[in-house]
Amino acid sequence: MRNLKYLVVPFVCKSSLLQLSTYNREESYTKVYSNQKQYKIEPETIVFSGNSNTKLASEVAKCLGISLGKVLLERFADGECNIQVLENVRGRNAFIIQSTCPPVNENLVELFLFISALRRASVKTITVIIPYYGYSRQDHKLAKTESIAAADIAKILEQTGIDHLVSIDLHRGQLQGAFSTSVPVDNLSPYITLIYELNNHPLKLSPPNELTLVSPDFNGVSRVKKVQDELRQELIGNIELAMIYKSKHPVSETEISLVGDVNGKNCLIVDDIIDSGRTLKNAADILKREGAKTVMAYGTHPVFSGKAALNLGISNLSKIYVTDTIQVKDLDKQILHEKLSVLSVAPLLAETIYRLQKRESLHGLLGAHNL
Repeated sequence: MRNLKYLVVPFVCKSSLLQLSTYNREESYTKVYSNQKQYKIEPETIVFSGNSNTKLASEVAKCLGISLGKVLLERFADGECNIQVLENVRGRNAFIIQSTCPPVNENLVELFLFISALRRASVKTITVIIPYYGYSRQDHKLAKTESIAAADIAKILEQTGIDHLVSIDLHRGQLQGAFSTSVPVDNLSPYITLIYELNNHPLKLSPPNELTLVSPDFNGVSRVKKVQDELRQELIGNIELAMIYKSKHPVSETEISLVGDVNGKNCLIVDDIIDSGRTLKNAADILKREGAKTVMAYGTHPVFSGKAALNLGISNLSKIYVTDTIQVKDLDKQILHEKLSVLSVAPLLAETIYRLQKRESLHGLLGAHNL
């Protein structure tokens, strides 16, 4: 039986939520997300899609007003991958959109071969857009003889011949350091999608305009603070912070502590990856037990392994926000039904591609205070 101990140490910050502020965003992201922005894509730019997330890639192309580059992606009877580029890419700047989500190894090999095929076709530059970076949680050693898979994948990508990598909400930002200085890495912030959703579909909260952001563990505190900073630039209200802290003792059982006051509050748990769903389910149980009025969750990458949808479906979560960096299976959508909202990162990636081909800064897409 776990020994539950709750520490009440409030984090109170004046923030913003639920109502548009007068803050003027650079390049008006409202236009981007409402498809009111017109892009002019240079002839040298070409965008391809791998098999992992063709729907997202198609949405990106639609936002840009272009068609995806033609490529033959097929599997032989023994499962081997065959890739043939059907466009003239000589001297052009190519973008590949490919999430390395499950089946992660298959999608990775396809990406490696895709990069190789473009290099052999005399492409000028290759920018790989990996909305979800598989193996990102294996970014440090837990045992002396263990690999650091996230860094190893980075080295393979470099050796294959990429010039630039773009990802969204990496599990840890330090992963950017696994690449050499010859391959710049941009880690995009996805929280503009949440801001846009809250602006267009305001939450009906009681008390109104108050929300407590909750980190499900200690490692996620910086992420939750980042969300708070980004929300405060766009919306009006009051945001508080809380954290669920797990401490492991060599003799006693795991001790779970709640840092922050959630009694009578509306809570939004913020995480980067939703895998089995157990972390969010357990966090929601603790928050409800401590008197939270409503509990919702946001997760950038909906991996949804195994019975994740069932775990989330029977949880105390009233709403779950995810993005389309990974396509949610139809069955999972049916199980979660109205509880699930999928937010699109396609306009964010379209804006990124446009800025890169124009050699403009991505500073406004990378984090707080710049939306």
